[in-house]
Amino acid sequence: MLNKILYALPEISLLIGIIHLLFLHLLSNETPKVYTKTARIWLLISLFFSILFYNKSFNPTYFENTSYTLLFKCLIAFFSYIMLILSSSWFSVENKTGCRYLILVLSSIIISNLLLSTINIVILMLGYTLLSYINYRLLDISYDKYPSEVGPRYIGTSSIIIILMFLGFSYIFFYNNVMDYLEIKQLIASSHNNFLLYISIVLMVIPFLYSLGLAPFHLLAEDKVGKSILPVSHYFALITPFIFWAVIIKLNVMFISSYNDILSSAFKVIAIMSVIFGATGANARINLHRIYAYGSMYHFGIIILLLSYFNIASNFNAFMYLLLYMLALNGIYAVFYNLKSHGDFFSSLTSLSGISQTKPYTTRAMLISIFSLIALPPFAGFLAEFGMINELLKEKSYTYLALVLFFFLVLAKSYLEIIKTAYFEQKIKKFDTENKSTLFITLLSTILIVAISFNPFNIIEKIKDMFDVIYL
Repeated sequence: MLNKILYALPEISLLIGIIHLLFLHLLSNETPKVYTKTARIWLLISLFFSILFYNKSFNPTYFENTSYTLLFKCLIAFFSYIMLILSSSWFSVENKTGCRYLILVLSSIIISNLLLSTINIVILMLGYTLLSYINYRLLDISYDKYPSEVGPRYIGTSSIIIILMFLGFSYIFFYNNVMDYLEIKQLIASSHNNFLLYISIVLMVIPFLYSLGLAPFHLLAEDKVGKSILPVSHYFALITPFIFWAVIIKLNVMFISSYNDILSSAFKVIAIMSVIFGATGANARINLHRIYAYGSMYHFGIIILLLSYFNIASNFNAFMYLLLYMLALNGIYAVFYNLKSHGDFFSSLTSLSGISQTKPYTTRAMLISIFSLIALPPFAGFLAEFGMINELLKEKSYTYLALVLFFFLVLAKSYLEIIKTAYFEQKIKKFDTENKSTLFITLLSTILIVAISFNPFNIIEKIKDMFDVIYL
């Protein structure tokens, strides 16, 4: 019993953090800095226990912790920690405590830990449903005079997706009486031509593709980051992708690959649609959050394209592409927290006009992040692009490579438009002085974008060793 409690300490720590935040909210009137500091402390405690018990589970029947799960838990904790620091400055400017936001974020990390570790489709189904509800509550956070329509629209669509997921789950769980990932793999091996089983697997995968905003679900992804408050937009842009991609890659290895002869083509179609809609959509938007949302769709399309080859090398290249892209996007979001004038935060492309004249440091940081996104050496994005090109050449997918590179040029045009607006147009706004914490995070993000390309301390090899455990 004691061992089970010890191995559950990563989740218990976050739960205590939620209770702590609730008591602060009920018994005192603290500043946003106190609330976010409390959340960050419990997040670090949880991470410490995750590292300490990285290969232990409080219930080995339903959960399995490995260095693969630890890798994603560390990444989620790292980006969440940065997000919480930056959100503190936002809530301070808006004169809000941010308590509800912090509780929901910690709750989502608890669910993400369970989703990462589970080897059981019952937990997978329940975890996805709970996380969808938490995401809905996050979207429902609005300080405008009028309620946001994004939350109700999201929960309505998500409900349909969850019903479809439940149909697939029901056939596997109730009709075939299996729930373990390996049992599902064995079931597919013995009933590979079972059409209902194939459809059930597809229905289990679709919710994760939907949550990542891949085509044809891209309009809903634009909604989430384009109309929500900045800290919530940050969460949907950086945290949820790590959660859902980690689960997809794990499912890919555990049993989806058993249908690789059929699903490979479907993944490729989704990938190319995402690449096309992502690149063209980014050029048709003037809201910065939406431009990068469509940019994410392009990059996520490449990730699912790499996963469609269902081999060890392509899976790792997909993960590295995700990681390096997220580092660059994190640098962009650090800049977003500096785009304010008289306490109002801006997100339109025109608000960047002439920003290089008044915020040269912030503009240079944004420039480095954009250079990484358009894969200029020596920035991290170049490493991701090189790995992708190398993998497609190895697979002799010349047509897909040509399409990806052509629409990469289309996407790059939208990024270059941002640079042109910042450097070559007349200043129209006077921006507030940068917050010290946002300056530090901006500097940290910039250093990481540059440093990772040089592979310090052989970090890429160490990450690969942690990642490859999923195949054992």
